[in-house]
Amino acid sequence: MRYMSTFNILFGVSLAFADQYMNAEIVAESLGVRTVGWMTALVPVTAVLGSYPLSILGRTPSGKRLGLWVGGSIFLIVGVIAFSSTPDQLRGLRYGIVFMYILLGAGRAVFETTNKAALVDFFPGEEATAAFSNLHTWSGLAFGTSFIVYEYISQLAMGVIIFLIAILSIVSIWRSYAISDETALAKEGEKVVVYDKVDRSVVSGPGAMESVEIGTMSVVEQQNSHVV
Repeated sequence: MRYMSTFNILFGVSLAFADQYMNAEIVAESLGVRTVGWMTALVPVTAVLGSYPLSILGRTPSGKRLGLWVGGSIFLIVGVIAFSSTPDQLRGLRYGIVFMYILLGAGRAVFETTNKAALVDFFPGEEATAAFSNLHTWSGLAFGTSFIVYEYISQLAMGVIIFLIAILSIVSIWRSYAISDETALAKEGEKVVVYDKVDRSVVSGPGAMESVEIGTMSVVEQQNSHVV
């Protein structure tokens, strides 16, 4: 869970960049306060539109992995733009600043769809409740903290923070799936070992043999379910 949490933190710090900084310092200054409302609305609208292709992509574990990498890369681009440009340059874009909100909306689409679907894969059944609580804890804490901190730091510093967390998130996603793959291989290996150790000589009849094998396999699966 600690590896998946980095993407939730990334979402929080990136969303705070839009709500706390861009709305007030960029959009309101260059286009007027009345523009802030519909500009902000672009984020959820883009997230809704982006959820459709992401739902198709996320039908397999490899698709979810790719989707999370795409989400991390989108927020990384936001960070690069933030630290490589000045506030005046962003204000000079005027309505061209729309593309930043579209990027943030695309990143939110990954957070709301692929990210949550991946958590269900990693933490099935009753464990999903704790996983989703963890998700909202980290994203909410990151958003709240950033909202306060951004008041006292420069746009350059904000961009560097988002960029570094995005890099960490991409690496953490790779690590999460690497652990998942290793766990799956270990489970398959344990099943094979159990079957090899069954003493077939003490079992009379094919039906009895079948019940022993199935029973042994179910015990191993129950034991492994507590490891993940």
